[in-house]
Amino acid sequence: MNLAHLNDVQQRAVTLVDGPVLVLAGAGSGKTSVLTNRIAYLVNEKKVSPYHILAITFTNKAAGEMKERVSALVDYDVSKMAIGTFHSICARFLRHDAQLLGYQSHFTIYDTDDSTALIKKIMQDSNANMGQLTPKYVRHVISTIKNSSSDASPKEVIEDIAKDFSPQLTMLYRAYNDALYQENAMDFDDLLLNMLRLLQENKDAREYYTERFQYVLVDEYQDTNRVQYELVKLISEKHGNLFVVGDDDQSIYAWRGADVRNILNFEKDFKKAKVIKLEQNYRSHQRILDVANAVIRKADARKEKNPWSARLDGPKPKVYTAYNEYAEAEFIAAQIAQMVREGKKYEDFAILYRTHTQARVLEEKLRMYGIAYHVYGGMSFYARKEIKDMVAYLTLLDNPLADTAFLRVINTPRRGIGNATIAKMTAFAADNKISLMQAMQRADEWMGAGKNKFAHVAQMWSEMTARTQNKPIGDMIEEVFTASGYREMLLEDDNAAAALKIENIQELINSARIYEAQAEEPSLEEFLSSVSLITDMDTAEQDSGVALMTLHSSKGLEFDTVFIAGMEENLFPSKRSVEEGKLDEERRLCYVGMTRAKNMLYLTASARRSMYAGGVNINPPSRFLADIPKQALDMLTPIEQRTQAAEPQAYKPNANFFRAKAEFTPKAKENPEKFKVGGIVEHSKFGKGKILAIDGLGDQKVARIAFDGGEKKLFLSFAPLSIVKP
Repeated sequence: MNLAHLNDVQQRAVTLVDGPVLVLAGAGSGKTSVLTNRIAYLVNEKKVSPYHILAITFTNKAAGEMKERVSALVDYDVSKMAIGTFHSICARFLRHDAQLLGYQSHFTIYDTDDSTALIKKIMQDSNANMGQLTPKYVRHVISTIKNSSSDASPKEVIEDIAKDFSPQLTMLYRAYNDALYQENAMDFDDLLLNMLRLLQENKDAREYYTERFQYVLVDEYQDTNRVQYELVKLISEKHGNLFVVGDDDQSIYAWRGADVRNILNFEKDFKKAKVIKLEQNYRSHQRILDVANAVIRKADARKEKNPWSARLDGPKPKVYTAYNEYAEAEFIAAQIAQMVREGKKYEDFAILYRTHTQARVLEEKLRMYGIAYHVYGGMSFYARKEIKDMVAYLTLLDNPLADTAFLRVINTPRRGIGNATIAKMTAFAADNKISLMQAMQRADEWMGAGKNKFAHVAQMWSEMTARTQNKPIGDMIEEVFTASGYREMLLEDDNAAAALKIENIQELINSARIYEAQAEEPSLEEFLSSVSLITDMDTAEQDSGVALMTLHSSKGLEFDTVFIAGMEENLFPSKRSVEEGKLDEERRLCYVGMTRAKNMLYLTASARRSMYAGGVNINPPSRFLADIPKQALDMLTPIEQRTQAAEPQAYKPNANFFRAKAEFTPKAKENPEKFKVGGIVEHSKFGKGKILAIDGLGDQKVARIAFDGGEKKLFLSFAPLSIVKP
């Protein structure tokens, strides 16, 4: 097998096949190539059966990419290989062995919304005083319990994070798990926890899996939690060939359970482990790495490494301090507009920020400049109400015990069934230890034959079940869409929102047909599993334009030019993280953001930032800027000139701010004074439009223009507008 395309260190990582191996893979160091080539090397050179290889990733996107790359390197059907996310792999194994834990093999997987709905129902049915507890918070606590170390009891975890509500949370934790079990359902955390239980409690199952998987590979090891760590350790215990790839400098998900100690303590946990450092960066040039390294080296807990690039030349990262957040956003928009004029594409740019609240002003300025953009990580397709409703119907067809799915759709479309009736049905089901579906079918017993509001629903359900029997999944969804009355409900609405919902359901049908065409043995339960396991990151819409996203969302991505906005103390690093002693994670977050840039990196800040209550914060510059040698940066606005004054009127913008604006702001095709209300103009992107109104003075003149695609507000001094008719 030819490995000439890999550097010497990468080749060593691929060919060192025996024993535990930790690959410390810096940003942009080619870790995916190492993982995929190692799998191919095991199969092609070491003649290891693909059946004996387990490869685990963290997102479906990464798993799909790994399968695609491996497929090109080995003569084997990779769809049969155990390559996938922790959750999908565990779900796959539990389909075979769930009965060993008391579940039926066709168990339903509840996503976050399903779990929250179930918790809400339990809280409503309980007589206990819930105080300020919300279903969302309770779900968070339950998830924290399930992902904690197996040494900690639920009560201990609750006492640690929510002592004041310990009795209520303990009761809800038990009631929630009992309800899941009764509905033959598992939430995301259960997939991991039940697989771990299976290995710990069932000797035969443990023998089977530990014997089968002779080689275990784990990507993004720095993001594993304690349950995932214990799973990996158990599965690899017999053969000892554990290969993990990760970077402690990119461990940024502690808030969702990731434990950086898993990678920091690897040599301690796995004796005779070998460590390989992938330090050559193929993404960024050296000047960007110098700045990123200066920040991350100040972290207290990390493994020493020295990322470097063969690309020594490149523009210095630039620092710009604006008068306020609006001027900061305008500077960013102007820079992008200028570079697009010089030949770059909108897709080359990303604007990263610490909190979602920073996005509003940035969006406003991008719109005024006529710059196309998309907010990365918006609502997932599968999180839309109409899609979740269809999935709930399908879930009931697959698993009639799924009470949460039943409650979601029993009155959708509206069927005149009120909360009081549902409460009676729920009580009858509980008393008789049956599912809500079964209670509905026995409604005559608790409502009376003449009062049965469910007769027409039961008839509809019976007909739907018959019409979907043995049909392809895409056809099943079409039948459900019609037989449930959902299609008729949307058609009656007859508006743009309803039309979009119909299109989304049609897209769900298409996705089901694509799944059926690609799956070796397609089934409804596996399709529903794949839908449930899709994460928000996997389904973030990849529209054209400048990408706006939080620093957390940027991990794994790369762009030609990156702006990190809000480089201010109390914002980045966040005040809360500093107070809670989590500065190391903030440093890692900054490092991740900086190393997304391939060619240009901008670090921007605001001397004044508006607050929710109407006040103004005057924060010092981020300590991360002070960590960087000044000679490594291009200071567009000296940080030293930032005001520390308490009163807004005491602040005077420095001359550099106006010079920067004059130098970097693109000019319009026409003099702003020539534009008149009622005139016809043409925009390079939006086409022709009519000026409806003009507000402001001088460079701040803003026109409201009606284009064919809708109204836009644009700065006349900056937007690429030409006058068609005065």
